[in-house]
Amino acid sequence: MTSMTSETNHLDYLPAWEDAMRFGLMDGRPHSAISIETYTYYARWFLERYHIISLETLKKALLAIPTEHFAKRQKMYQAVSSLAKILIQEKALEPAYLIESKKFRPRRHLPERKITVDQKGLEKLIEACQNPLERLLVILLSQTGLRVSEAANLKLKDINYEAKYLTVMVAKWGKTRRVGLSSKVIEAIQAYLTYRPKVAEAWLLINRHGNRMDRFGIRNRLDRIGDRVDVRVTPHALRRAFVTLNANKGRPLVMLQIACGHNNIATTRSYCMTTEDETIEAMRAWD
Repeated sequence: MTSMTSETNHLDYLPAWEDAMRFGLMDGRPHSAISIETYTYYARWFLERYHIISLETLKKALLAIPTEHFAKRQKMYQAVSSLAKILIQEKALEPAYLIESKKFRPRRHLPERKITVDQKGLEKLIEACQNPLERLLVILLSQTGLRVSEAANLKLKDINYEAKYLTVMVAKWGKTRRVGLSSKVIEAIQAYLTYRPKVAEAWLLINRHGNRMDRFGIRNRLDRIGDRVDVRVTPHALRRAFVTLNANKGRPLVMLQIACGHNNIATTRSYCMTTEDETIEAMRAWD
């Protein structure tokens, strides 16, 4: 048995767990805001369905996610394991759970699938957009290379229309950076602002309920756009498209590195997913 009582609802422990992650009360290392948001999303999904953490409920949750979706299965396992540590501290879960659950730890059995969107696919996505919000999501992510969490955290005050740049206030590793804006991006933002719900929210991207769109809401919206035209798209695919399409146009890789906020230019280079056909087409014009 891995749960102390079948009547316990482990959902009640989420606030204490979030505080423990935020202030580093589990291993001395505070978690980033992105990690907390991701872990909480998966743990809440788990507990709203199964109520308690046990070997049986963990197995059910993992079986509900296709094996080819390794990242989702891994995040689910990691989130539940992290919460389990707090439950053990609070004597709401047997310590043996962490040892016994290791046999269910997802292990990659297929090569990592990296996807991007080519120019034709990008044009299809833009044409498939049904409102200014959807159009902005596709254009913003593909024209700036922002991470989805950075886009979700953009505030209205972060955009400088006159100087044509936006400021990413809380980027990865706690850095702040500025990202240039083309006329196309600015036009998409301005068109969206006339459509945006009239609510007193500082965030740029607002859902139909008048609340900030989080990274999961953005991804789900892109899924729906892609399904309309049979184009597989994720926020990270648009980030890769930003690097690939601009690199193919001869834009300096070091500038793309700065725009993406990469510490190492090798990471930026790994985002380039130029195809063999694109290379052949370019080589035909070489002297």
